[in-house]
Amino acid sequence: MKKRLLIKASLGILLLTLACEKKETKAPRFPLDAPDQVMENTTITFTEQGVKSAVIFAKYLAVYEELDLKKAKGVRVDFYDQEGSHTTVLVADSGLIQEKRQNLEALGNVVVTTDEGIKLETGSLKWDPQKRKIVTDDFVKITKKDDVITGYGLETDEELKHFVIKKSVKGKITEVPEEGLKDSL
Repeated sequence: MKKRLLIKASLGILLLTLACEKKETKAPRFPLDAPDQVMENTTITFTEQGVKSAVIFAKYLAVYEELDLKKAKGVRVDFYDQEGSHTTVLVADSGLIQEKRQNLEALGNVVVTTDEGIKLETGSLKWDPQKRKIVTDDFVKITKKDDVITGYGLETDEELKHFVIKKSVKGKITEVPEEGLKDSL
């Protein structure tokens, strides 16, 4: 009888211990590349000394706070000069944005069009806001009216007025401005 009572008591204590056991729930683990935020149809504005320098529109934006990185899809960027006047529009399939540094890399079917009608087409480019320059090592095509210049690698100002194509330059120029001739002599 004592043996049976001892077994029942031990079994009861064991059941109580198991019933009171804490179950730790672990937070779900996310992949390292999961964004902190996802936004749709959003805008980012860059300023320089209080003057708007660029406005970035994105159809989709994934935010990675620790990396100061935003991955965008369906990108359009409006650029402004140092007085805040609109100068240029960039469109691209996607982009990488570092908001704190105000860096922008445009990727896929990149087209830059100035308010004066000069058009740059390339596969990718980077915008350096400190130098106010656009650079790429990809194939480029620059069109102004009937003039077309192509090559590989480019460094230019945001308005595509002064540019250097680095190699394999080809072109069809129908009209040479007089001031261009004076500069080259």
